[in-house]
Amino acid sequence: MFWTMIKVTALPDQMNFEVAAGETLLEAALRSGVPFAHACGGRAKCSTCRVWVLDGVEGCPNRNRDESLMAERLRLADEVRLACQLRPEGELRVRRLVLDETDLVITSQLLSSPETRSGESKQVAVFFSDVADFTKLSEQLSPYDVMYLLNRYFAQVGDIIERNGGFIDNFIGDGLMAIFGIDDQRDAPLRAVNAAIQTVATVDRLKPFFASMYGINFDIRIGLHYGEAVIGTLGFAGNQRLTAVGDVVNLASRIEAANKDAGTRLLISEALHGQIADKVEVGDFVRVRLRGTCERTSLFEVIRLKPECDAELNARQPRETIRHAGRRWVRAFPEDELQLHERRILDFEDYDIVVVRRTDSYCAFNNACPHLHLPFYERRKPAEVKTLNLPHTESTITSDHGLVCRWHQSCFDLFSGEIRNWAQLQQDGTAPGYEHTGDISKNPARLTVYPCRIQDGYLWIGLD
Repeated sequence: MFWTMIKVTALPDQMNFEVAAGETLLEAALRSGVPFAHACGGRAKCSTCRVWVLDGVEGCPNRNRDESLMAERLRLADEVRLACQLRPEGELRVRRLVLDETDLVITSQLLSSPETRSGESKQVAVFFSDVADFTKLSEQLSPYDVMYLLNRYFAQVGDIIERNGGFIDNFIGDGLMAIFGIDDQRDAPLRAVNAAIQTVATVDRLKPFFASMYGINFDIRIGLHYGEAVIGTLGFAGNQRLTAVGDVVNLASRIEAANKDAGTRLLISEALHGQIADKVEVGDFVRVRLRGTCERTSLFEVIRLKPECDAELNARQPRETIRHAGRRWVRAFPEDELQLHERRILDFEDYDIVVVRRTDSYCAFNNACPHLHLPFYERRKPAEVKTLNLPHTESTITSDHGLVCRWHQSCFDLFSGEIRNWAQLQQDGTAPGYEHTGDISKNPARLTVYPCRIQDGYLWIGLD
């Protein structure tokens, strides 16, 4: 059968185009460069492509199932059709019902830029966090200090989210929203939870620093939910951004807020827990009525990933642990793996330990100055440190087993942790450039050191 191209006139701008065999009205319009709103991408999940058939309604076949569901939901008249589902069989004159001057701008942008998305339904995990008691905190500090504090926190958390394959949707004051699964990662739920666990651990490391800087107890709350959302581009002209819209976003935000009453820091929904139940260890199970809902909802407090899952996801082998002489010992690495005078930073849940090989022994100590709570050694690569042009060089180790702090040049004994001598402190006991921390010369805190021993060809570190 020979198919004649069907002519269509679209109002309000009197644009003419033709529909080929098997094409929908929307497909033909977009092929012809006719601006047409289609937020869901042409899958009958929205009604933005609806048209009012002015002439030629007899040439329109009956609605299919998807179009009928939308028509029933919105009580659309018979003459109102979805362009994404309508395959005309005769000439038409239609009026696009969602197309004013603003819509023309939006749809033309969607047509011209491959980076924009009109909307796509996906299963995603949504991550919400905010700072606990932020109002009180912001009243204690100057706005500039609040900005510094948040930026230091966001810099580390943002890195965690990106390493876990997440997309940072938005920073909202002290809050952060991230999405996992935009690119259809199958393990998005697990990676979202992993990012949340790592965020909590990072905050625990930041706490002493913020306490010494400002005398505050800095903490956060995180909520996670898993479900369907529409992923698309929102905004105007040069201020567009990719975001998620749907109940999954609203519920994730409410789950985060539920931490306050539950006395928890990290809660996930039952839907998300169902995706990763065999991979995480949970603490409390709570039943709460989320804000804006009538029924109680089950939420789970996540403590950590199970060891085998943590090892696989984070490329980190679980460390063997034994009890000996009343102390917990952790196997670090083979004794010949570290060269003479070489050092290594070992990552533990709540802190980093620096291990240094000396001529006749190993030394291990906490990688945080006990006075300023800043790292003795950066985890960054030397080239990155040089690029950042940091004001201090790295801490140094002396030939007589002393550690000279790079921040205030005081020297600690690597075996006892005692302060051998203070250096470069001002008359009031403050470190130059760190006057806000107060008189640290009166702080008796010692360097935290850990005993080391060799057994069966491995270095073992005593933690407690």
